[in-house]
Amino acid sequence: MNYKERKDYLFYVSIAFLVGSFLYGCLAFFPFIDSSLDLPMKTKIINFILSTLLGGYLICSILSGILQFIRFIKKQSRLVKILSIVFFLITVLIIIAVGFFSTLPYYIYNIWQVKKRKILIEK
Repeated sequence: MNYKERKDYLFYVSIAFLVGSFLYGCLAFFPFIDSSLDLPMKTKIINFILSTLLGGYLICSILSGILQFIRFIKKQSRLVKILSIVFFLITVLIIIAVGFFSTLPYYIYNIWQVKKRKILIEK
């Protein structure tokens, strides 16, 4: 993965996190408006913060899984591509699982690589 691809990955995943946080934050705001829920204010605030962060992570992890799968599948043989099409339900589950578990470490790794490159360029 070259420098431009790393920067694009970081940009797209960050935007997906912001969009997911906004959408799930809007959904998590409804308990503040609805008076039929008798939850303490502290619980409502904690639920809002957690829903916002986890919603953002959900969306960015799905996008990250898709981006990683695209890079992976480009290098594979025609047989592997055909099998991934035939077993597309399993492929989608694998994409989501890989994205969910690898987004944060891969995001941090890409930040580190981009910073390292910037430091080398400045010297």
